[in-house]
Amino acid sequence: MAVTTGSERARGALSYLRRKISTGEWAVGERIPIEPELADQMGVGRSTVREAVRSLASMGMLETAPGRGTFVRSASPTSSLLDEFLADFSLEEILSYRRALEIEAAQQAALHRSDEDLAALEQATIEEVGCSRCPVLSLTDSGDGAFDSRFHRLIFDAAKNRLLAALYAGINDQLRTPQHRGRLANVATGAEMERDHQRVLEAIRKRDFIDAVHAMVDHVDHDVVIVNEQQEVVPPLARTPEQQQRIDDVRDGRPATV
Repeated sequence: MAVTTGSERARGALSYLRRKISTGEWAVGERIPIEPELADQMGVGRSTVREAVRSLASMGMLETAPGRGTFVRSASPTSSLLDEFLADFSLEEILSYRRALEIEAAQQAALHRSDEDLAALEQATIEEVGCSRCPVLSLTDSGDGAFDSRFHRLIFDAAKNRLLAALYAGINDQLRTPQHRGRLANVATGAEMERDHQRVLEAIRKRDFIDAVHAMVDHVDHDVVIVNEQQEVVPPLARTPEQQQRIDDVRDGRPATV
């Protein structure tokens, strides 16, 4: 009969818990089973469970709230590691990376979305009608809820690319840090945000990845932007008036000017 060592049991417990999270069986924000239940499920002692939970907490995948339980914080260890990595980069560089992720997610969502994904996106646009801004970030510190845009998160779900979603979560975690507070804003009106979301949604509905890219490019231009101390917007990209006119022509369905 083979003898299982303590280190092998610990690795097995870690793999078990990590698989539950990475596959989505335990969703982000969900409370995981309590320690005795996990010990019974895996056939190990409670000390082994505690060790595995601590390891995943150090990776940023789990978070223990005293008196409440242990919750899934991230579907991969990417968020916590990325947070440390991104600390060395400027806010301009981080937002540029975020733009690239959102544009790619929109493209992949148009290609891979299911009917269930589409229904969820449609419901999210209904829920956000009347918002004064797209609820991703705010100029002031209004708590973590200011980072939660159901519509944006659902686009990453529809993209069916866990790495994209994990990187996006890591970017948003970095934008929550104190050094960036007061430097970010949404500058579009509620009507403009609703228009943008509808354009992205329609492209995803039609499975038109080209339109999805164009719609998301237009959206991220004013979705989250940097502002200076005078509360003036720092444009994400420097464009000439002629270049901006070509973009406006395409957005509004007019023949592009040369």
